[in-house]
Amino acid sequence: MRNRILIFLAATFCLSSVKAQIKWADYSHSFLNGADKSSKVGLIVAVRKENNSFWQILGKSKHFETFQKNPQFSSLRPQAIVARTVFDTAHAQFFLQGVVPENAFAYQFRVTKYPGNSVVVPWKAIGSFTDAAQIRDSGLPQMAYLGAYRTTLGSMLIVDVKEAKRDTIIATAMVAWESIKPQIMSIYTSETLHAFFRQLQAPWLPDKQSAGNFPTGLTVTSHNTNLVFALQDGVFDKKQIQYKLVRNGKLYRDWQDNDYDNSFIWLKDTQPGNYEIKIRFSAQPQNVTAFLFEIEPVWYETVYFHIFAAALSLALLGLLVLSIRQRRKIRQGQIDKSRVQLELKSVYAQFNPHFIFNALSSIQALINKQDIRAANAYLTDFAQLTRDSLVYSQRNEISLHEEIQTLDTYLRLEKLRFGFDYHINIAPDVDAYETNIPALLTQPLVENAVKHGVASMGQKGLIQLSISRSGLAMIAKLTDNGKGMDKGNSITGLGLRLTRDRIGLLNQIRPDRLISMDITNAVPTGVQITITFNQWFDESFADR
Repeated sequence: MRNRILIFLAATFCLSSVKAQIKWADYSHSFLNGADKSSKVGLIVAVRKENNSFWQILGKSKHFETFQKNPQFSSLRPQAIVARTVFDTAHAQFFLQGVVPENAFAYQFRVTKYPGNSVVVPWKAIGSFTDAAQIRDSGLPQMAYLGAYRTTLGSMLIVDVKEAKRDTIIATAMVAWESIKPQIMSIYTSETLHAFFRQLQAPWLPDKQSAGNFPTGLTVTSHNTNLVFALQDGVFDKKQIQYKLVRNGKLYRDWQDNDYDNSFIWLKDTQPGNYEIKIRFSAQPQNVTAFLFEIEPVWYETVYFHIFAAALSLALLGLLVLSIRQRRKIRQGQIDKSRVQLELKSVYAQFNPHFIFNALSSIQALINKQDIRAANAYLTDFAQLTRDSLVYSQRNEISLHEEIQTLDTYLRLEKLRFGFDYHINIAPDVDAYETNIPALLTQPLVENAVKHGVASMGQKGLIQLSISRSGLAMIAKLTDNGKGMDKGNSITGLGLRLTRDRIGLLNQIRPDRLISMDITNAVPTGVQITITFNQWFDESFADR
């Protein structure tokens, strides 16, 4: 009696994920009964779970039937074979249960492609095995890993395992990559929506809304608010079905995922026009199904109504534009006036008479000590700082490099007076020369950190300024190790108040690039000021 090949479409189950050959929970696993027992040698085929949805449509390949009828194929292989259809471009993973490092020498495997019977992997010894993480999370004992393979749609891979000494094939698995295309089985409108719900509850009942009843397309009235296109049976995730709408010859909705986890596409409140809907499975985007339908226009969408509405709209739009322009002109004048006032206040806050007096006193002390070189250096830095600040205060923005140079000069002067230390750090992914910042925005904050934070600490004082990037945002953090804020109180002062006012004005001018400032106690002591410049970098910079 001729041997028959029994093709098992094995049950599917899921286990926890792993970080070994595959992420176990993302795959469906097929094997013969008993192949999950460690004492029995058997192939396990793992394919992506997304394939599960299509097995109800095409669970068996025509290649399987061809081999069932081929006595030459069946005579060389065991009667029971693992067979599975797949529909995506992912690799199929092959494991061999019952084979461990101690007995692997006794077995070999081969991979061939059909049609053509070309050899992908010739007979080969087994040298890879599941690791500890795979063993733990899959719940299966250690076994051989034969590798990951794939082929083109319409083709099949055959994996054979044989005993090396006897040259006898003891296990075979076949995986066929099948082409699949959506089919519109039924179409429902608002008038027949009750039939759609009835079909969902009792799919075995006759369906009178078959797509075959609309061979040349479908026309519905403008009052219709629902169109449901039911596809062939299957339980789909919304990302597995995609559709595209073309209205009056122009793109209406580009390819998008389905709105529901099911085998139908439900269009709601679609505008009148001539449509073409295109449907595809995301696993095979090249196979597209198209269907034409029309939604009739209503009276207010006629040409005459459009002409009247366009004329009226233009008149109203003209009045609205004039009103908006006048309001913007008034508001811009107020913003410009406030900006000038705040910039003047910023200059006064940066170089107040108290600072100039202290700086000149420090120079005098150096001269009295006969330290002419230090006095000259101090005077040079002071002159440079004064000149830069006066120049920069006339500009809305300066480069981050110029801002840092000004701060460094200022801190170097104050360090000579008070003896504290300071560090300025710019992250490598922030280009100080290409990145702009509102001119002298951070200088009053640094001055405040010196005056209220580290001035009395001598060499124990430390000020740190870091500039970093988070996505499209730039973040500046200023930290001192002074006494910090008293519980329940916040730091006040002219510099901080002016900085807050200036940030508020900048946010009005550029609402798409909001700046925020947060003041907290640092750990273990001191104060930390965080300024976040939101949307400061463009998309091309964020991808660097």
